[in-house]
Amino acid sequence: MSVSAHRRPPRPWQVITTCLVAIVVGIGVAGGGVLGAWQGLSENATNMVTAAAASAVAVHSVHCSGLSPAYPTTCTDAQGTVTISWTAVPGSTGITVQRATAPAGPYSTIATLAGSAITYTDSAVTAAYNTQYYYEVYSGTPSWMPAADVDMALSLPPTGGLDDTIGTGGTAFTGPYTQSGTNLYAMAAAGGTTYTDTTNWGAAATLLGGQSPDWMGCANASQCWAYTYQGDIWASTNGGASWTEEATPSNPVWYGGWFLNASDGWATGANGTIVATTNGGTTWTAQTSGSTQELTAVDCVSTTQCWVSGFGGVMLVSSNGGTTWTAQNSTTTNTLDEISCVSASDCWASGAAGTIIATTNGGTTWAAQTSGTTQELYGISCVSTTQCWAAGGAGVILATSNGGTTWTAQTSGTTDALYAIQCYSATACWAGGNAGVIVASTNGTSWTAQTSGTTYDIWGFDCLSALNCYAVGSSGTGGAGYLRETTNGGSTWFAPVATQYLQWTFTPAVASAAPVTSAVVTLVSDASVAPGNGTTTYIEVSANSGSTWTAFSIANETTTMATQTVSVVSVINSATAVSGLELRYVVSNGSAYKSTFDLVHVDIN
Repeated sequence: MSVSAHRRPPRPWQVITTCLVAIVVGIGVAGGGVLGAWQGLSENATNMVTAAAASAVAVHSVHCSGLSPAYPTTCTDAQGTVTISWTAVPGSTGITVQRATAPAGPYSTIATLAGSAITYTDSAVTAAYNTQYYYEVYSGTPSWMPAADVDMALSLPPTGGLDDTIGTGGTAFTGPYTQSGTNLYAMAAAGGTTYTDTTNWGAAATLLGGQSPDWMGCANASQCWAYTYQGDIWASTNGGASWTEEATPSNPVWYGGWFLNASDGWATGANGTIVATTNGGTTWTAQTSGSTQELTAVDCVSTTQCWVSGFGGVMLVSSNGGTTWTAQNSTTTNTLDEISCVSASDCWASGAAGTIIATTNGGTTWAAQTSGTTQELYGISCVSTTQCWAAGGAGVILATSNGGTTWTAQTSGTTDALYAIQCYSATACWAGGNAGVIVASTNGTSWTAQTSGTTYDIWGFDCLSALNCYAVGSSGTGGAGYLRETTNGGSTWFAPVATQYLQWTFTPAVASAAPVTSAVVTLVSDASVAPGNGTTTYIEVSANSGSTWTAFSIANETTTMATQTVSVVSVINSATAVSGLELRYVVSNGSAYKSTFDLVHVDIN
């Protein structure tokens, strides 16, 4: 979902770099037990019980970077191990561990343990390097096998990919993938074997052909649109990493926009211009607004019910998706910069001279509310029929908890003009504006400054969750554009626009329908020289073989080899997603330096 823009103001690890799929099987026999959630003794007609794993089988391993001291000279591949563990089985007569190189077997016994055992370590002594294994663990004698619940633990090294630090399409990593070979395999090897990217990281790609974005919105983490001061509409299918210009019936200054979903969107601009799409921007159609005013904002609560606000207090409504627009009496002639609707009945708009108006009947009547300020209120965002926030000149932020009957000033911590505000919920709000200022609230009451990494003005936000938001702006009216994204609620903001990256592919053998409860990327790397100011680093993760990508911010490298781990389970959360796993390492605004990788790995449980 999106908000309308305001008008512009005058190694942890191992030798067995294996892919482990641990399949936990339960068998009920006299004096035996079942691994997993079921405990105790049981017999049934077929002498079998249904296995149920209590939790994902843990994989524990050691890489030279995780030792103390890090990277000791004696660190070798033989130090790597993989450990599987399980829930204790009361009354068990013994535990048997079997291993195979294919999910269907054949399985061979590699350990027989006491019935009290809850863990087993498979080491370099018995396991081949860089081989994928499957494990079955039994309580009692494995003389028959019930249909097993599948529980998967994968430890995935890259098996292919591109070095595209030059930004021209990339050079494929080459093999052979052996420890004495080159490239990718180094990223799965212990003992200090490394890979350095082929060229220096360079400057970030130009955003939107150098145009100035007035508004940006996303339907999901991949599909986004941006409208510019120069009159163009651009679309992205990879979360803002790259953009394609779309054809529109006209090219006015665009001020506001809205995408209700991946198909239905609207844009408003100068001279009463409104265009709409029902196919995600493949085609745009002009609509007749009946106004010649600058139309600053649009908000739609369905594919049919929309409102548009603008200069001179203009308020328009449509009940048929914009086929026809009808003027409403806003009760003001002041410019209305922003509008926020939470239902087909309840809307608020804000604008010049502290103006706030509201309706509870779909705009049949609008009523002025007392804001308590004369500052221009460039943005307003409502999350319910009672809770709204407005932001404007001189750092003003106002809030209401009763639908606007009363508005209360909050301390923003800045005197800079705030040109935009969006609240994803009552406990996740952002406001931004002059010179790149961003403030955020996690309780709807107090506000804390965040580092945007720019001195450009921020014109708008679009938030997909309490953690994932975009901020868009430019260096003044019509100036060079700016786009930043956060995936951690604003602790870090990074530029998703980049054409230079390292990309890694994986070839996991995934057990069908296996649950995925954890997915963690481990990176061990350093920089040849310290990255310059403005450098931002992030990873992109795909669950569909590169069709779409989701970004996760990480820290810039330093000149000391260090380990970073990133949870990506929000994207890699099913067996299907694991099968489609691809990973990118992206540096934006990088100064001239190279990255050296000692480990790249993804762990799935």
